[in-house]
Amino acid sequence: MRMPGRHRLRPRPAVTAGAPTCPVPAPHGEPRGQALVEFAVVLLPVLLILVGIVQFGLLFGVNVSVTNAAREGARAGTIYVYDRDHDRSWNDGQRCTAVLTAAKNAFGLQSTSAPYFSVTTSGGVCSTSTGETQANGDLVIAYCASMATPDAPCPDSTDPSTTCTPETREGCLMQVSLTYRSDIVVPLIGAMLATDSNGRFVQQVAVTMVVN
Repeated sequence: MRMPGRHRLRPRPAVTAGAPTCPVPAPHGEPRGQALVEFAVVLLPVLLILVGIVQFGLLFGVNVSVTNAAREGARAGTIYVYDRDHDRSWNDGQRCTAVLTAAKNAFGLQSTSAPYFSVTTSGGVCSTSTGETQANGDLVIAYCASMATPDAPCPDSTDPSTTCTPETREGCLMQVSLTYRSDIVVPLIGAMLATDSNGRFVQQVAVTMVVN
């Protein structure tokens, strides 16, 4: 008979040699080294994409500004009032000055001086021209009677019918071309682009309008 309040102590079974034992789980450490490597592998391509977006965004902004400047310059050239007291060459020079002034005023935040944009002038006035194309550094103005395609030369030296014949240039096409050089702020992206000898990206914009 078992007495109340008394407990029999059962002997623990002895562990014999070679008997299987329950392994104690080892604490798991955080794989910090592996996570750091994976983060670096993912971060580099992401950074390259981000800086590429920034660089191409800057170049696109320049293209928009230069295109707008070319349009404003061409518009100023089409409304230039011909001075009949002077010849066509003199008037072409004055018209070029009007084009240049309007274009520079529309450049916005872009630089209007060398080495980004450089125009050859004399006393602030474009040099006069005796031909159908007037080149003043990064500003080129050409006159023609017609163009076969928007990308065709103005005038076409192989087609005499494209030559602008009116003395006042009235009714002729006037093509204004602007060239702008942009700095590359991300050297790695610059290696993927075609640049000039100074490492700047060159953009050229041409706008054609009818002289009034």
